[in-house]
Parts: sequence; structure tokens; C-alpha cells
Amino acid sequence: MRALFCATLLAAAAGAPQALDLREGTLTYTVTHALHEVKARTRALEGRALVQPGGLLRVQVRAKIASFDSGNSSRDEHVREVTHEPAHPYVQLKGTASGIQLPISAPTDVTLEGTIDLNGVQKPQQILVHLTPQEGGVRARFSFPISLDAFGVERPELLFVKVEDRAQIDGELIFAGPQQ
Repeated sequence: MRALFCATLLAAAAGAPQALDLREGTLTYTVTHALHEVKARTRALEGRALVQPGGLLRVQVRAKIASFDSGNSSRDEHVREVTHEPAHPYVQLKGTASGIQLPISAPTDVTLEGTIDLNGVQKPQQILVHLTPQEGGVRARFSFPISLDAFGVERPELLFVKVEDRAQIDGELIFAGPQQ
């Protein structure tokens, strides 16, 4: 741990970018139907954050569509169909924020200017991210809505009633520096 802290300080002093890898996390989507609410979650995430000298953060996180689990395999298969998963196997977020200095010493909120890529459609999205210090890195929490229609996702239906257009996206991610 001491070696990681020293390496982080030396990189900051030298003006080098600081890379943080996604160590663990969850990404959840929630859709609502008149009769019930559906949540699906994945822990199979890939990602990286890079903090440039001057505080510019660049982040990229992605998850395989096939890794989301709602507890109903038929429903999960239908999601793979309506998102054209063979052609677009990932949902991805890329974004930037400014004013980030590592290590983070206290909880802080930043606005990520991002682009979400889902179903082969890319849409800009501002995302409020709550950052908290984590041993060797940072924990990021966020929650925001998206429009399924805007991403060309055919909304599933039950008893001839479609789910709402709004899907809520929630995430909790832990990024950490290189392991020593």
C-alpha cells in the first residue's frame, strides 16, 4: 500500500497522467411496466480512468449486454434480441470531467460529460458522479435515466402494454491504481 501511495505521489509530482483500472463494481438497469418493475444487474465490467495533469479525467466503462441478469432467462434473451446484441455486444460509457486531483481526500461530486453507446446508437449524457476516497483509489456512484426509444430499443411488452420509455441506470464502481 505504501508503495502505491509513493508511486501515485511521484507520478503527480512528475506531471504524468495517473491511470486507474476498474477493479470491481455493479451496473444495474431498471425498467417499469404497469404491473411490475424489472431490475437487471451485471458485475462483469471493464473500465479505466485516466487523470491528466491539470485535473482532466477521462473514463471508459463497458459491459457485455449478455452479462446482465434479471433473474428471468427468457426476459434476458429478449433484451439481447431488442438491443441487437450479436452486432452490438456492449453497452459503453465514455466521458470526461475536470477538476479531479488524485488522491481524492474527501467525497466530491463531478459532472461527467459522457457518451453512451447502446444498440449501435451513441447519445450524449451528463452524469452526476459522487466520488469517495477508497483505499488505493476511488469509488464512483451514479444514477441517471435514459430513453429506450432514443437508443432504438424496441420496448418489451406484457399483456399488450409496453414498458415505460425511461430506464434508470445505476452504478457503483471502484477504480484503483496499478497493483504493486
